[in-house]
Amino acid sequence: MNSFISTPDKYSRMPPSLQSSPHPFRFVHTADLHLGSRVMSLPGMSPETSADLADVTYRAWREIVDLCIREAVDFLLVAGDVYDSVDQNVRAQLQFKEGLRRLGENNIPAYIVRGNHDPDDAWSRSIAMPENAFIFSSREPEVVIHRDREGRPLAAIVGMSFASAHTRDNLAEQFPAREKDWPYTVGLLHCSVGGGQGHEPYAPCSIQDLRRCGYDYWALGHIHQPTVLDVGDSPIIYAGNPQGRDMGEAGERGCRLVTVGADGTATVDVVRTGGYLWKKIEIDASGSEDLGILEEGIRRELAIASDGSGVPVLGRIILTGVTTLHRELVADGGIVALTDRLIEDPPAGRYPVYPERIICRTVPVIDRETVLRHGNILGEICRRSDAARLGESERDRLRGAISSLYQSYARAYTTEPDDEEFNAIIREAEALLLSRLAEGGRA
Repeated sequence: MNSFISTPDKYSRMPPSLQSSPHPFRFVHTADLHLGSRVMSLPGMSPETSADLADVTYRAWREIVDLCIREAVDFLLVAGDVYDSVDQNVRAQLQFKEGLRRLGENNIPAYIVRGNHDPDDAWSRSIAMPENAFIFSSREPEVVIHRDREGRPLAAIVGMSFASAHTRDNLAEQFPAREKDWPYTVGLLHCSVGGGQGHEPYAPCSIQDLRRCGYDYWALGHIHQPTVLDVGDSPIIYAGNPQGRDMGEAGERGCRLVTVGADGTATVDVVRTGGYLWKKIEIDASGSEDLGILEEGIRRELAIASDGSGVPVLGRIILTGVTTLHRELVADGGIVALTDRLIEDPPAGRYPVYPERIICRTVPVIDRETVLRHGNILGEICRRSDAARLGESERDRLRGAISSLYQSYARAYTTEPDDEEFNAIIREAEALLLSRLAEGGRA
C-alpha cells in the first residue's frame, strides 16, 4: 500500500489517533459504477452516438477520476458494484484498474467495498489492482486510518465487502462503534436501508443500525437514486449511480464531493458525471384541437429541456390533459406519427433530444362524474377502472395478467411497471375505451 494508507488492524486494536483532523481534507464518494452496463440505442441516433451511449458508463468513471485529480482530493470512496455482473467482466475490471492507476499517479488512494454485482467471488484473480487501491474484506469490517503526507491521521474508514452476490445478512450490525480516539470516521457499505424500494434487499439494515455506530459520514451504495437519508452532523448518503442507464434511472446522476473542515463539519456537493440525461418530460395538451399545433408545442417544450440539460437528453414524453385530440392520439396513429416526426426532424436546442417514446395520458372530453352515475357500459368501464386501481383483489388479478405479458414478451426490453405506471396503464385503457365508445365505437 502507498504511504497514505495505514495497514488495517482489527478495530479492537486500532492505533491511537486524534479526534479531529489536523487540517481540512476532501474526498469523493461514488457507488454503483456498473461498468460495462448495456445502454440501448434509441431510434434516430447516429451510429457514432449509439457507440458513445454503449460506453457511457466508462466515461462516467473517467469523469470521477478527472474530478478527483482536478480537485486534488485526499481519497476516493467506492461503495460497491464497480461492474455490472458476476461474470468477471474483464474489460470492466481493466477500465477500473486504469482509472485507479491514474489516481495513483496523483497520490490519491481509493477505498473500495464490493457489492452484490461484484462480490469477492466474482473478481478475476488474474487482474491485480494497483497499490493505491484498498479493497475491504468480506469476512468482517476493517478499519483503515488514512494519513496525510506527514503521517498525521485524517480519517478512519470502516468498510466491509460482500462475499457473494446474495448477501442477506445485516452487515451494518457487525460494524464497530466509533472509538473516542478515532479521527473523522466514515462508514463504507453496500446495503439496503429500510427495504430499498426497487432493489433487492441485500445486506438489509435500518437507519438506526447506522446511527448506532456514531460515525461522521456513511458512504452507501446499492440504491441507484441519489438519496440523502440523514443530514446534519452525520450525513448518511446514497451517492446513486453516476450514469442513468434507462428511464428507470431518470434524473441527474453524479457523485459527492465532500469537504471536511478541521472542526469536523462537512460540506457535501453533488457533481454531475453522467454524459446523457434520462428525463421524463410532461406536456399539457389541454385544449389542443390540431395535431400540427400540438407538435409545435412539443417541440418548444423539448427545446427548453434541451437548453437547460447541459448534456444530450433521452426523453420520455408524457402528454396529459383533456383534449379533443385524445382519440386521434391513441386510436388513430397520432402518437406514432408524432414520434416519427420527432425522429425524422429532431427538435432544435442546444443539446440533442432523443425521444425514448411518447406516452399518451390525455383524457377525452367526457364528464367522467356524470358517466359514473349511469348504468350503461361507459359507467361500468369507469367503475371497473376504479376497482382495478383501488380494489386489492382486482388489482392483484390485473397485475398478474400484466406481469405474465412482461415475462413472455417484454422482459428483455423493459422492467415490469411500478405502482405509478400500473395506475397509468389503467387510466389510459379507460380513456381509450371511453373515447371509442362515446364516439360510436369506431375502431
